[in-house]
Amino acid sequence: MVTSRLPILSDRQGFDRRWYANNLKRVFAPTSAAEVAVAWKEVIALGGRAGDLQITCGRHCYENFVYNHETKFIIDLTGLRGIGCDANHGYFIDVGYGNWEMYRMFNNMFDTTLPAGSCYSVGLGGHITGGGYGLLSRAFGLTVDYLSAVDVVMIPKGASVPELYEKISPVNHPDIFWAVCGGGGGNFGIITRYYFQNTPKAPQYMYTAAFSFDWKDTGGNLLITEEVMSQLLELFTKFSEDGQDGDKSKWPSFGIFHANHLAAGQMVFASYYFDAPSLGVKGKEYESYLTDKLREQRRSLSEITKLSVQPGPINGHPWHGTTHSITPVNSSSELRHFTFLEGVQNANGSGPNQFGKYKSAYMKKGFTSDMVAALHEHLQRVPDGLSLSDMRQSLCQIDSYGCAINQVGSSDTPIAQRSSIMKLQYQTYWDSDTAIGQDDVQSEHAHVTWINDMYSAVYAKYGGYPDPRNDPDDIVDGCYFNYPDCSLGVNGQSSPGIANAMYLYFLQNYDSGPQDRNLRAIKSNWNPHNWFASAQSIPVDGSL
Repeated sequence: MVTSRLPILSDRQGFDRRWYANNLKRVFAPTSAAEVAVAWKEVIALGGRAGDLQITCGRHCYENFVYNHETKFIIDLTGLRGIGCDANHGYFIDVGYGNWEMYRMFNNMFDTTLPAGSCYSVGLGGHITGGGYGLLSRAFGLTVDYLSAVDVVMIPKGASVPELYEKISPVNHPDIFWAVCGGGGGNFGIITRYYFQNTPKAPQYMYTAAFSFDWKDTGGNLLITEEVMSQLLELFTKFSEDGQDGDKSKWPSFGIFHANHLAAGQMVFASYYFDAPSLGVKGKEYESYLTDKLREQRRSLSEITKLSVQPGPINGHPWHGTTHSITPVNSSSELRHFTFLEGVQNANGSGPNQFGKYKSAYMKKGFTSDMVAALHEHLQRVPDGLSLSDMRQSLCQIDSYGCAINQVGSSDTPIAQRSSIMKLQYQTYWDSDTAIGQDDVQSEHAHVTWINDMYSAVYAKYGGYPDPRNDPDDIVDGCYFNYPDCSLGVNGQSSPGIANAMYLYFLQNYDSGPQDRNLRAIKSNWNPHNWFASAQSIPVDGSL
């Protein structure tokens, strides 16, 4: 019998204080896939319908898809804790685990790893089925690129009760297997277990470095002018382009440019490197190469603007607080050395649970002058009703991308963006001493308006979104479903409608591909009643 109970306060809120399930009636806590099916049956017996039931693993909630006033039942998958090796499908892990637990156990038990996310608190359930990427992705690809099978509880067309489908693979159910390899959590069923084959050997080392740039000098004069910012982003673009020509020795690197708001005081360029013998990099020779590379970066950056001697702020994901934890302790060194697992642990911060708003974009090429101008202007703007200090945790985080990721075809998984070299995450955070379940409405409005305005200005040439349909220069490439943004369009809204959001997330894979490569058609077959419906769940046939 599956455990069920009345909700406690902690059940009502996720990892974003904006969202709260005030009408939650029952929480189910299964410890096996079979119990997940039982829990779903109990929800049906209690009169639950599409939109009433939601699923949670790590509780990261960029939008209110799980925690909202319509949610009456939650199946919490924290108790699914299986891990091991299957003779036919490789290593498996249940969705009750988070990123850090996966890294630790795959490393310690199997001497292998996955190119997944950094934040310890992100649950594997939604992270992986949304695509999954992180610091190892340029070296080894997306998490879903290693999926070999999944266990899923579903109610497909013609069925009335949930059923566990074990080891769904490209052999037995190629359509639904393809769909869960990037089609997003909450769209097809309740995934309980992932299987992986041909996973990369865990690196031995992680190396890190960071450079910080002051927005202003001690006299208050602006140092990061629009021209300086343009040059910094051009240099970061070159970093991201490195290895896109197929030189695998350049792949085990990941850069993040933290284009922080003026209120943060500094911008930061952080980089992470790994030894990967299979890609031709290891040992003292690789460390010597990295030292020379970073010295050249230091020289190039210092020719653009003065480097700061103070630790710079690292908000966003991964959250470090400041560059202190990833820069060398000895100022004469260019690199900080970690064992791989120690480095992953050091980089697994999620930051405090606050109020937040997020947006995303993929880029195939560098920043245009219009984009730089819009970023530069809005990263100095203070919204009405807020002070400068209120914007200290507002930024555009630019991640390097591509390399191994782009060795997979755009329709091989639902993740169509297989030509991009950078992935952007716009973020703004605020805090409040309001009661649990409530927000400071004025602060929320100011922060959300600010980030929406910046985003619209950056992509004004393309209709206010990174829409490749409006881009003759082939620069932008849509958005990432795991960074959901309701401003792109929601179900039941006419302009922008859900079709706009779905296209930006999945491009041609949303509804224009063949039946077994068409997310809307697959959902209409495997989840026709639209269980786990949300503002941005994939529509089923007959709905918009």
